[in-house]
Amino acid sequence: MNERLKVIVFVLVLAFITSGVLLSVDALTADRIQANQDAKLKSAILDAHDIDYTFGNINEVFDSQIQVIESDGWTFYLNPNTNAVTFEVGGGGVWGPIEGILTLEEDFETILDLTIVQQEETPGLGGVIAERPYLETFVGKKMVPDFMIRNDSNSNQDNEIDAITGATNTSNKVEGFLNEDYSAAKTAWLSLNE
Repeated sequence: MNERLKVIVFVLVLAFITSGVLLSVDALTADRIQANQDAKLKSAILDAHDIDYTFGNINEVFDSQIQVIESDGWTFYLNPNTNAVTFEVGGGGVWGPIEGILTLEEDFETILDLTIVQQEETPGLGGVIAERPYLETFVGKKMVPDFMIRNDSNSNQDNEIDAITGATNTSNKVEGFLNEDYSAAKTAWLSLNE
């Protein structure tokens, strides 16, 4: 065999071996990765409802304190003690998906909490969307008639907050998916009581 053929064979064998190792590691860790993703969602939901837990008892606390309700393709997380309800929201951001959970008070209009669990926006600009001080500005605001993120100096109404300075596109994207997801979730939620 000439030298080039030996190198090609060596590279192919090495590629198959490393691919096999990577696939094996992926298969071995898939359950653990899924468990960690579930724990991340559960912890965000419990935090939104101000329920104490540890990572050692998160599953037991979640199962005893949160009622999971399915309706029209939506999953709702109800706190039976307060009747506050949480559901997942998300959409495309400027640089990638933005995913979060929205928790509403019993009236299904007033924001109790918004948590962004995943985003790829520019740090210091659009990435501010995931920072707790900015998310606190959503608390107490109404989702009706339409939630608005404003780019002006006017005082905000009950359904308005200020946009992120320097991140108008991120603010617009968040406003869009919050209103879209809220509208669809509200329809599904109200269909439970019909």
